[in-house]
Parts: sequence; structure tokens; C-alpha cells
Amino acid sequence: MHLEAGHPDAAHPLLALAARVLEDMGGEVVIHTRDDNLVRSRRDGDPGRAPFIVEAAGLPNLLHELVHVLQFGRLADDHGVDYGQIPFDLADPAQRRFLWEELACCVVSCAYLEPAAEAPWFAEQVGIQGVFFGHEDDEPGFLAVVDRIVAAHGAELEAVIAAAYAEVERCLARVGAGPGASPRAHLQFSPLWARFRADHAQ
Repeated sequence: MHLEAGHPDAAHPLLALAARVLEDMGGEVVIHTRDDNLVRSRRDGDPGRAPFIVEAAGLPNLLHELVHVLQFGRLADDHGVDYGQIPFDLADPAQRRFLWEELACCVVSCAYLEPAAEAPWFAEQVGIQGVFFGHEDDEPGFLAVVDRIVAAHGAELEAVIAAAYAEVERCLARVGAGPGASPRAHLQFSPLWARFRADHAQ
């Protein structure tokens, strides 16, 4: 792991464990305080020798990226997502899964953070999702769409979240996380979303 000097998350044991999972999959993990959070192929001048670079602005972002990687099953540029399909069509089950995977990343990454970080991190992650679904400048419209799609297909979302929890725990245990392989709590989408919507309405 390549860690920016003085990074506030440097001492968190989960940072090194999540990085180890990604390193074992062929990633060079770079933790910084910039805005870049992504997986991409190696370029000239990148640190280390691994074929992929995983950039994250700290533990919450690294957890989010980790969930995405495990959902796809391997490291790949942009997690194998074809951004040329934006805006994704939520009537198409295959494209709707992209929303479910993003929301699972939100939920599961929150579950490994301290309680005080939970609500703000969830809000930050949800706040950037509208651009993928044709609501870049229409957050109220995007939130209403999520309400509708979850009401109609919520079982799909719950299955994706459950699978994400299981895979993250399995992989953290494999690298020696011990009790730390389990999240602080197995948070679920509905309570997080209800609190977010209530806070957003104020």
C-alpha cells in the first residue's frame, strides 16, 4: 500500500486489511487525500508493479471500491462498467443491477465505519449517484426514482446487499482480519434510506 504521509486513516487496521485483499487480486493500492477514487490499469510512472491501480481518498472510499471489486469478481478499469450506456435504464434488470450494486457499496461501507460516520458517508455516496441515471442536476428527481424502484424491486436490492456482506467478510477473514472481518453492524438499506430522506427533507 502506498500511503500519503500523515493520512488521517493511516493507523486504522481495516485500511491495511482491505488493501491486502485488493493487493492479492493484483492491485497496487494508493491512499491519498485527493478526490480520485477508482480502479484503473497501470500507467507509466505508477508506483509498484501490479497490473491495476486502486486509488482511494481514505478508508470509506477504499471500502466502497473493495465492494465494487468483489461484486465484479476481479480488478478491471471502472469495475467493468460501460459508462457509454449512461443514463442507465432502470427498467432493464441488467442495468438496474448497477443501481443495486452502488447502493450495496453505500450500505456495506457504512457498516464498517464508526456510527458517527455512518449518516454523512451514506449521504455523500448517494448524492453522487444521480448522474448515472439521467438526474445529474435533479437530485429530488433521482431520490424519487430510487423510492419507486426500490418499492417495485426491493428484493433484488436486498439480495445484492447480502451477497456483498458475505463476500467482504469472507475476503477480510482470508487475509487475517479475525473479528474485524465482520462489520460493526449488518446495516440494511431501508433504515439508512429513511433517515437520509428525513434529513434531506429538512
